[in-house]
This record gives sequence, structure tokens and C-alpha cells, in this order.
Amino acid sequence: MTQSTLTFEQPLHERVRLLLRLEALLERFRSSSLAARDFDHHHALTVLVDIYALAGRVDVKRELMGEIERQIANLNRFASQPGVDQERLALTMEGQRRLLARLEDQVGSLDHAVKGNEFYTSVRQRTALPGGASDFDLPIYHYWLSQPAAAREELLLEWFRPLESVAEAITQVLTFIRAAGQPRNVVAHEGYHEQGLDTSYAWQMLRVSISSDQQCYPEISAGRQRFTVRFMDPGDFHDRPRIVSRDVPFQLSCCAI
Repeated sequence: MTQSTLTFEQPLHERVRLLLRLEALLERFRSSSLAARDFDHHHALTVLVDIYALAGRVDVKRELMGEIERQIANLNRFASQPGVDQERLALTMEGQRRLLARLEDQVGSLDHAVKGNEFYTSVRQRTALPGGASDFDLPIYHYWLSQPAAAREELLLEWFRPLESVAEAITQVLTFIRAAGQPRNVVAHEGYHEQGLDTSYAWQMLRVSISSDQQCYPEISAGRQRFTVRFMDPGDFHDRPRIVSRDVPFQLSCCAI
């Protein structure tokens, strides 16, 4: 059995929670939309429906712009500190400003490419029901899935295009947040670890990495001042998981930028 590392992330801010959810959906869309099978394109379209539904409930562009502006301000504080690579810092901040400008220049709602489109609307409405996208419910959808893969992919990417700048911004913002944490080796004694948080920092994410050969997973609970990590034994996935009774080594990153 090949040993691998599993990383579990816990958002400490609602904005980060939103971005992590969108990141997961965007990754699923990219993977499915570039595949050739009709099943993959069915999955890509249902994921796209979820992305637009989430983006419709929250002003994603505003949240991203707020986070980028906050990151630029915090990065600017490093400029006066000794030992900082000024050239690298300047390039990083310039990249952030370009991304911010792209988001500012994007006019209209994110869903303008699908708004009012009868085909998209019918799929969105029917997929909200269990088994609602059956052939007899949506014959036009059955017909679309029978089209060549290249034609289906073209339509999916056309509907996705308004999200491209948002997707790039999400990737960059989360990359910076993750890189801001310094991993350190920790041992959860009898499967349990508790730690305080320095409230002078605006903590955004916890990352727990564990070797797959430990055969357990973490449950992370966090507040403003402290957090706990409890490692659970999943068993055979039939019975209720139980906290492990042994010491568990893992890597911990507390991320703030």
C-alpha cells in the first residue's frame, strides 16, 4: 500500500469558507468539462448550476475584492521589514493589483451568460428534483448529451466564461492564505490536541496533514481564541466512528495573512 498524505482544512472565517466551497466546485467543473463522456458533461453542468446558485446568494466578486485589498494592505506592511525580498514582494503585490483591476472591470452579474437561457433554466429546475433530469422529463437535455463531446464542451465553457476571473482570483487568494502558514510537527496525545490562538492575528485557516497509514481523520473545532483537533477511527464505515486512543503525529499549519 502506497503511503500518502491527506490534508484537511478548517476555515476560520465565513469568507474563507465560501472560497473553499467555490474552489472545490470549480475543480470538479474543470475536471468534468474537459472529459469526453456524456456522464462527465452531465456532472459538469450540474456542478455549474451549483456554482451559479452559490454565487447568486453571496456577492462573490465583492468578497474577493475585499480579501485581495486586505492582502495587499498586509503585504505592504512587509515592505519596511529587514530581510524581505523587495523585488519578489513588489511582483506579488503587482499581481494582486492586476487581479483586483480585472474584477473591478468585469461588468454585469456573474450569471449573465445563463440568465434567461431556457435550456439552462430547464436543466437547473429539473436537476433540483431527485432524478428530475430523466429523458422523459427533459428530452432536449437527452438530445444535448447525444451531441459530439466538442460541441458540449464548447457550450459549457461559454457558460463558464464569466467565472474565469473569479476562479483565478479564488486560486490566488487561497494560495496566499495557505502559504502564510508554517507547518510544524505536532502529536495528538491519545488522539486529542488543543491549542490557543494569538488573537492579535486575523487567523483564516487551519490545515491538518496526516499520513494515510494512520488510518484516521481529524475533526476540527475552532473558535476565536482556541481550537481542538480530535482524531477519529472511521472503522468499516458501518458503525459510529470513535476517537482513537493512541498518539497521532501530524502536521499543523495556522494560516493568517
